[in-house]
Amino acid sequence: MPTAGAALPHCGVFPNCVNSESAYQDRNIDPIKASRSQWQHLKERLSQHKDWILVLESGEYLHYEATTPLMRFTDDVLLRYDHDNTLIHVRSSSRLGIGDMGANRTRVEWLRQLTEAGR
Repeated sequence: MPTAGAALPHCGVFPNCVNSESAYQDRNIDPIKASRSQWQHLKERLSQHKDWILVLESGEYLHYEATTPLMRFTDDVLLRYDHDNTLIHVRSSSRLGIGDMGANRTRVEWLRQLTEAGR
């Protein structure tokens, strides 16, 4: 578990992960711009989602297990709120398979839309 202000864990060697704190362009995705109220709104929305289970919450760090709708795979989503820069850093990774067919990027964009709806 990352400590306060620590970066999210790096993605592994397979292309089945995206991370807003990755230096590797093929794994990088933009963080989500969010005020504190938008961060709270996102947490509330995810707590109501039947396919998302909160595994760990520690300060501004959240670890979810997200189940994919079609194949019912369990993936890991890590979120870290950076209040100084009003950003949510995100890491979304598949547990199985070498690739993810874009599922993790799609998931992060869905999170971005949920966050923007909390304005």
